[in-house]
Amino acid sequence: MSENTRKYLETSQIIPSKGMSYTMYEIEGQDTILRMLTFIPDNDEIHIYPKPPVKKLYKPELCKKVEENEFLGLWSMGEERKAGN
Repeated sequence: MSENTRKYLETSQIIPSKGMSYTMYEIEGQDTILRMLTFIPDNDEIHIYPKPPVKKLYKPELCKKVEENEFLGLWSMGEERKAGN
């Protein structure tokens, strides 16, 4: 049985004066973070981290699952914005 070892998880928190912040993780195996991004919809901010400062996700069971295409869509928007600066 072959299984895709990548999964996409999300945590969220309120940032005063900015609104909700969503941090999404591209995970390999149980808890190894490959890439991560932060999205703040109210401010239309996307920050991408191709080399995340944290390599292991703490308590992945507390995260919400997100679709791969949602992560990849935000990631490419973040890359485009970075290239435009």
